[in-house]
Amino acid sequence: MKKHEQVGSWIRKNIIDNKLVPGEKLPSESQLCTQFGVSRNAVRQAIRDLAQEGWVQTARGIGTFCRSRVPATQLTTNVAFVAFFASSYIFPEIIRGCDHVLYTRGFNLILNQSEFDLEKERSILLSLRKKRVDGIIIAPVYDGKDRSNASLLEEMQAEGTAIVLCDSTFLDRRFSFVALDDIAGGAAAAAHLWDRGHRKIGVFFQDDYMVTIRRMEGVYGFLERKNSSVRADWIVKFKGQGPASEAPAAAERFFQSASDLPTAFVCCSDEDALHLMQAAEKYNVRVPRDLSVIGFDNSSVAQLERVSLTSVDHPGFSMGEIMTNILLEKVFHPEIRLVTRTLITPSIIERSSVRRLEDGTDRSLTP
Repeated sequence: MKKHEQVGSWIRKNIIDNKLVPGEKLPSESQLCTQFGVSRNAVRQAIRDLAQEGWVQTARGIGTFCRSRVPATQLTTNVAFVAFFASSYIFPEIIRGCDHVLYTRGFNLILNQSEFDLEKERSILLSLRKKRVDGIIIAPVYDGKDRSNASLLEEMQAEGTAIVLCDSTFLDRRFSFVALDDIAGGAAAAAHLWDRGHRKIGVFFQDDYMVTIRRMEGVYGFLERKNSSVRADWIVKFKGQGPASEAPAAAERFFQSASDLPTAFVCCSDEDALHLMQAAEKYNVRVPRDLSVIGFDNSSVAQLERVSLTSVDHPGFSMGEIMTNILLEKVFHPEIRLVTRTLITPSIIERSSVRRLEDGTDRSLTP
């Protein structure tokens, strides 16, 4: 070895063996010169090499500190994404954003889909645990209650797997996440309707998913601030997503039994808004003439040919980029245990499914 390589090798080994821990100050240049019988130039070259590799960081006038990153030789260069559905709705754009960052950084993306099934999600995570991946981005199946795979994810995180939650989070758990501000989004959707004269507002939402629950909390909160509320028979709940969604049946039941209608509905997703509009058409309720509808996520579903859907925007591609960059920071610097909570401010994409009431007053409709 060259002299600077001897110094670098000793420091690197001490970091790997935890004899130098993250944040600990390295011996001074003078001490290293004496210990190895080398010149200051050799020590400085060793420090420069280690800094480029990410092992140490120098603070001018203070000293050099152990930074400890995972050496490239110990990386699998595999990152897993666990989505509800890998090829539908908002997930393709999120995945595209993730892959864009991973590709440029030399990582591979492993796709998995839980189909919004808690047991399948657990099976996927256990499989990834055995395979050993550098990090996991996951849209977790979670209804805000006790049943989730949060404890398993905590174990994997403690074992060194970087974890970032996509579009959601667990209550009272220490995970980094990137998500739309769902409560603010719900409030923005209600405000959009309110500003266009709607006072009779209903909600149509999945009540076994924390994200959609929080979106409706935003609607309720806005109306409460306006000294208003959602009438009990205009609160339409259902369970499930994708092929297992009960939304079509819930929409059908609502229009079958409704004695009168709200002037507008806030739906928890664009897909569910589509189910509501299809049922409305079956019962001769015209959108937006008889019923205004606003969705969430600004997906391809929102851009229908006949009635395009006003929707709360969901920046999937940029969200994917943000969460992947956060994940890779955790992969390369496991000693930095910061929990980052990234909420994206929502905006409304206005299309033709919401109309302004002509007189700005409430009205009732009979289907």
